[in-house]
Amino acid sequence: MRRKAIIGAIVSVFFLWLALRKVEYNELWVTLQNARWEYLIPNLILVVGVMFLRAWRWGLILRPVGRVSYARVYSSTMIGFMVNNVLPARLGEIARAISLGAKTGLSRSASLATIIVERVYDSLTLLIFLWLVFAFSRITELTEVGRIQYVGWIFLAVTMGLSLLLALLQYRNNQVVNVIGRLLRPFSEKVQAQARDIMTKFALGLRIHHNWPTTLGIAASSLLLWFIMGISNYFIFLALGFDHLPWEASFVVLVVVSLMISIPSTAGYVGVFHWATQVSLSVYGLEKSQGLAVAIILHAAQYIPITLLGFYFLRREHFRLRDVGERAEEVSEQDGIIPDDHIAAHRDHPAK
Repeated sequence: MRRKAIIGAIVSVFFLWLALRKVEYNELWVTLQNARWEYLIPNLILVVGVMFLRAWRWGLILRPVGRVSYARVYSSTMIGFMVNNVLPARLGEIARAISLGAKTGLSRSASLATIIVERVYDSLTLLIFLWLVFAFSRITELTEVGRIQYVGWIFLAVTMGLSLLLALLQYRNNQVVNVIGRLLRPFSEKVQAQARDIMTKFALGLRIHHNWPTTLGIAASSLLLWFIMGISNYFIFLALGFDHLPWEASFVVLVVVSLMISIPSTAGYVGVFHWATQVSLSVYGLEKSQGLAVAIILHAAQYIPITLLGFYFLRREHFRLRDVGERAEEVSEQDGIIPDDHIAAHRDHPAK
């Protein structure tokens, strides 16, 4: 865990240096001073509102694992996103499964599998938006777009590979378990048994694809929530006086930032988020100081409300950040294995 945190910090510092170098700080300050802050209101409404849709979608994906109340799913969703903002190594994904399992008794491994499925939907949806931008916008006329296309193809390959693995786990689970069993023969029987159990629980989390109407609902909600996030970006452009930017610029920022924050970085994706925003907007002729102004406000508008709401639900659920973080860290070091009986001791601790 410490190694991951150090690597993430180094990556964030490097990209923060890239984002800050050669910036005209006087121009940055003038841009921020002249901001029309009233445009942040619709942005914040959309950023917070989309979390309700995220929770509803996760509830659909969770159905094969167990029926969970919307309030419980929403609470765990907010806690997970908050943890990603304040703790390194993307522990928020694991924290979501831990939070949900502690309050409902659902298998944490199966819950974690549903989060992986959610990420696949997110990845495929972002790729759809990426190709729509390429197909229907002026961005393809610009030479700088080659860098984005290259990253997009890599992202597509990774997503398709992950989709194939998930499909194999769902429809050929026994064969996958047997292959993993052969690979684990040098290890103890306990390790082999635990691996088989985890794969079985992961398959449970993937059974959503046996229900096509629900699957279509998940796909539609994925398109809607990312469309809303793209629209929310445009209000930041308006707030900073960049009304001349075309509509697709907000979706280019959305896709490129989402691609970039998948690499290791510090909590809250500092540096990586800001540089990715700058690069995206440089395609449309914005200077580095202008792109950095957008990045600062865009990052703050997403970071602050989600983090505050996450801490609220953490306290309301009587969790402590330290307990959730330590448990998520332990799970992360065990490569995602989440024994279902080890978090119960934390569920009734008062939040501090």
